[in-house]
Amino acid sequence: MNRTRQRFSLLGGALLASLLSAGVQAAGYAGTQFEIEMVVFSRDNGMSQSRETWPTAPRLGYDSQWVDFDTPSSDDPLVPALQPADNLLNNKAAALRRASGHQVLFHKTWRQVLHNERNAPAVLISGGPRHGEHNALEGSVTLSVSRYLHVSTDLWFMEFDQPPMDTAAPITNQGNSNTPTGIRIPQRPKVTHTIRESEPLGLGIDGDISAPAGFDNTSADSPAINSGYSTSADRAVFSGDNYGEASTLTPAPVYASRVAVLREERRLRSGELHYIDHPKLGVLIEVRTVKADPEAD
Repeated sequence: MNRTRQRFSLLGGALLASLLSAGVQAAGYAGTQFEIEMVVFSRDNGMSQSRETWPTAPRLGYDSQWVDFDTPSSDDPLVPALQPADNLLNNKAAALRRASGHQVLFHKTWRQVLHNERNAPAVLISGGPRHGEHNALEGSVTLSVSRYLHVSTDLWFMEFDQPPMDTAAPITNQGNSNTPTGIRIPQRPKVTHTIRESEPLGLGIDGDISAPAGFDNTSADSPAINSGYSTSADRAVFSGDNYGEASTLTPAPVYASRVAVLREERRLRSGELHYIDHPKLGVLIEVRTVKADPEAD
C-alpha cells in the first residue's frame, strides 16, 4: 500500500512539474516572434455531403484591433509588421489542389510577434475568387499566447448569385425595392489617414496619402495594431482620391446568397501541424519558433 501511494505521489509530482514547465515555457512566449504558415481550402460539395446547413443569419464582423499584410511595422514604415517567410507546406497545398473538388483559397507564411489574448490583433485573411471588391474567403485569424499558444478563426466563405453592384456610386435610396437580398457582407476595414490643421499632406511614391511627420499608427499595448487613429484635432479624413475633403460616398452594400462560417478556437503546439475542419472549409496551420540569428547576436 505504501509503495502504491509512493508511486502515485511520484507520478502526480512529475505530472505537476510537467504542467508547470509547459506553463512557464508558454508564458515566456509573450513578445516572442513566431513563424505562422496557414493554408485555407474549400470543398465544392462539402455542405451537401454533410448534415451541416448554411446559416440563415450569420453574425459577420471584424475585430476593432486588426493588422493586415500591408500594415507597416512600428519600427520602420517600409517594413511590414507581418514579415513574409518561406512556405514549408507546399506539398500539402499541392495535394489539395490535385484532390477533386478542393480549392486552395489562401496560403501564406508570415512572422509575427505574439501577445496575450487582450493585446493580440486579428490578422485579416482573404482569398479565392473575386466578387467586386470582395473575395470568396474573408475574415480573420487571431494568434495569442497565455499558458499555451492559441488560434482563433473567424472565417467566412461566400457564394454569390447576383453580380456585384457599382461600389463607387453613392447610395441615395436605401428603400429601393431593387436592393439585393441575402446576407450582408461587412466591409473589410481600412486605415483612414487623418491630417492635422498644422501639418501638410504628404504623397507616397505611388501617389498614396502618407502620414505626416510624427504620425503614430500604434497603440500602447500592441505595436502593429490599426484602430482608427482619429483625434479631435483632425481636419478631414482622406481616402482614395478625395484630397482636401472627407469622403461622402458610402460603399454599396454587398449581399451573399450563402455563407459558411468557420469560427473555432484551438490550442496549438509549436512545430506541429494542426488541422481545423468544417464541411465547407478546412485550415492547415503550423506555428514555428523563430531561431535566433547567430550573426545578429
